[in-house]
Amino acid sequence: MTDPAKAAFRAVDEMSPSELRRRTVDGRGVADIRLLQVEDGPGRGQRLLVVRNARGIGLEIAVDRGFDISGATWRGINIGWNSANGMPWPPHPVDAEDGVGFYRNFDGFIATCGLDHIGGARRDDGAHYIHKHRRQVFYPLHGRISSQRAVLSGYGIDWSADGPVIWAEGVIRQSAVFGENLVLTRRITLDVYGKTIHISDRVENQGYRPTPHAILYHINFGHPFLNESTQISGDVCLDKAMAFNTEEKRPDNDYRDYYEDIPITASGKTATVTLTSETPAGELRVRLCYPREELPAFGIWRAFQSGVYALSIEPARRFDPQGAHANGSVTLQAGDVVKYNIVIALGPVNSDA
Repeated sequence: MTDPAKAAFRAVDEMSPSELRRRTVDGRGVADIRLLQVEDGPGRGQRLLVVRNARGIGLEIAVDRGFDISGATWRGINIGWNSANGMPWPPHPVDAEDGVGFYRNFDGFIATCGLDHIGGARRDDGAHYIHKHRRQVFYPLHGRISSQRAVLSGYGIDWSADGPVIWAEGVIRQSAVFGENLVLTRRITLDVYGKTIHISDRVENQGYRPTPHAILYHINFGHPFLNESTQISGDVCLDKAMAFNTEEKRPDNDYRDYYEDIPITASGKTATVTLTSETPAGELRVRLCYPREELPAFGIWRAFQSGVYALSIEPARRFDPQGAHANGSVTLQAGDVVKYNIVIALGPVNSDA
């Protein structure tokens, strides 16, 4: 970008709302958010919020699939991961196929797992629900929240803020009669002139029985951001990071399909994990920041098989069925609330743009 172009862009960044309206009367020249409906294919009928900002970040928010971020691009470069499933709607039952129905729905940049279970399908004691047909509880792979439809609270662009933001908020309930009643309130914001995505989550037990709580942010990367040049750095164990950085990341490594816990080395309240890759638009960086105390577990999932070719970084809070409170395990009593704040920044490595 030439110096005059940079100066012009900085001027736009610094304009008051009234000055901006002289150039783009409704602001769509620099940012937009629209509610659309998919009209064809596996996802026909579901609602999407389609977002773009002035720095070239584009998002799709799947309103009817857990209010997750199903798509992410930067200046036209795909960041997230796409499976053959195509975000089906309605989603397939997650309890099907011995609890691995999740695999028939799995798709997109972020898939939230939980809210009462993450990990493999299993059965556990259900006596805390105090009902003759709830002596056991079945937990499907990665829980049920990502297949639930949201109530859309609102969306728009706040031009009056000191730093204008695009925002969207939804409420997602995971419930069963004589079972859990967990409510996730999610607010997603994207700076109009910046590179930062904020995900603010509030989980409340609106039931009247103690309920286990677990959550995992399945943050998925695919081609072309994911390629042989992809590197990991930040507050991760150096030995693990170096092993990942030197391994082959070809899409024909059919033997590399596994999840691995990665120790986080940060001493403060926030952990930072960074991925960098060479892309058609230059070297691109994705930086994740999240709260260590609330999300004490972290791992990497690699699936480099041909036709899948996915990488995921996964901050999480696990639940210990034995009742131990080590590593952040919690049971939510009636009315209990927990909060999470995830920050993801997208931008070129050699610039703050």
